[in-house]
Amino acid sequence: MTTDHHHQVVKNNEVMAVGYRFNPTDKELIVGYLFNKVHGNPLPSTFAVRECDVYGDSRAWKGLFEALEEDTLYFFTRLKKKTEKGKRIDRATDSGTWKGQQGDQEIFCHNDNHQMVHIGSRRNFSFIPKKGIQESRCTWVMHEYRLDGCLLDQNNNPYVLCRIKKMKRGKNGRAATDYNDDDEDNGRAAEIWWSNQ
Repeated sequence: MTTDHHHQVVKNNEVMAVGYRFNPTDKELIVGYLFNKVHGNPLPSTFAVRECDVYGDSRAWKGLFEALEEDTLYFFTRLKKKTEKGKRIDRATDSGTWKGQQGDQEIFCHNDNHQMVHIGSRRNFSFIPKKGIQESRCTWVMHEYRLDGCLLDQNNNPYVLCRIKKMKRGKNGRAATDYNDDDEDNGRAAEIWWSNQ
């Protein structure tokens, strides 16, 4: 996220320089943002991570990408269960479904005793549009972060933090992605992006 005419980043009463990039680490997203959001603590920035129903009306988050002219945005969203008493999560939207890629990646950091502790997990997703939707397969890719380990919320708070990236189109006009998907046109762009995060 850039600080252009859309945004200003204020920290310690100072305005950060134009061109500043919001590019937090996994640990910073878990500890600085998601943990504070779940527990009602002040956030380091009030605009860097927005609240949006990522697993509901897709026009909400897609519209923000168009309005802000960004290729990566961050959202707090609530998980929705497929059934009231079940454990399975519903990630279908009005225009498609977020399909999980591989398993969870655990996130660790050092505690006050310099021991490595498990604080959260990250899972990769790609957006598969419904039939009839005029959008390339996997135009959108996402990291979904949740609290785990020593930071696990005992109150079962449903918030997760999502980092969504809009992938650029390849020479053939299709989105230059399909991260580890089971068809033949797996692109490299998403794979490189995931592995560098």
